[in-house]
Amino acid sequence: MLDKSLVKKKPFETISSFGQTIASAVKSLPILQVILASCFIALCAQIKIPLYFTPVPFTVQSIGVMLVGSVLGSRKGALAALAYLTQGALGLPVWSGGASGGLAYLMGPTGGYLMAYVVQAYMIGFFVERYTRANLFKIMGVLVLSICVQLSIGSLWLAQFVGLERCFTLGCFPFILGDAAKAFLVATSIRFFRKKS
Repeated sequence: MLDKSLVKKKPFETISSFGQTIASAVKSLPILQVILASCFIALCAQIKIPLYFTPVPFTVQSIGVMLVGSVLGSRKGALAALAYLTQGALGLPVWSGGASGGLAYLMGPTGGYLMAYVVQAYMIGFFVERYTRANLFKIMGVLVLSICVQLSIGSLWLAQFVGLERCFTLGCFPFILGDAAKAFLVATSIRFFRKKS
C-alpha cells in the first residue's frame, strides 16, 4: 500500500533536487567560463603571420588575452591563460598557427611570450575590477602597460636563442605599433560594452 507521506513529500523533493541542480550549475559556471576563455585564446592563436627577420610571429593571441582579462577579471583571466598553456603543453594544436609541439614548443623561442599571458591577463583584470568607470585613455594605458610587460618577458626569454643584444630588436620593437593598435581595439570594445550595460 502507498505511503501518503511519501506522496506529499515528492513535489518538495523534486523542487529540492531542481534547486540542487541549479546550484551545481552556478558553481560550475566559473569553470566553464575559464575553459571557454582558454579556447577563445586558442582560436585567436590560429591567425598567424610569420615574420622573416624574427622567430616570433605576429598573431591575434594578445587580443584574446586582453579581452579575457577584461571580461573575466584577474583570477579567472589568469586561470584561462594558464588553462591555454596547459592545453598546449599537453599537445593539443592550440599554439600559433595550429602548432602542436607540446611542452617543447612552450620551451622554444616564443615560450616567454606565452607564459607572460598569465601575468598580462591578471594585470588587466586587476585594473578592470577596481576601476569600473575608467575612461578610454586609462583603459588604453593599462593595456599598453600590460603589453610592455608581456613583450619584455618574452624578449628576455628570447635572449636564450638570439642573444641579449638582439632580443629586444627581434622580439619587442617590431611588435609595439601592432600591439598598440590591438590595445586600442580592445579598449574601445570595453568602453562600448560598458556603455551598453
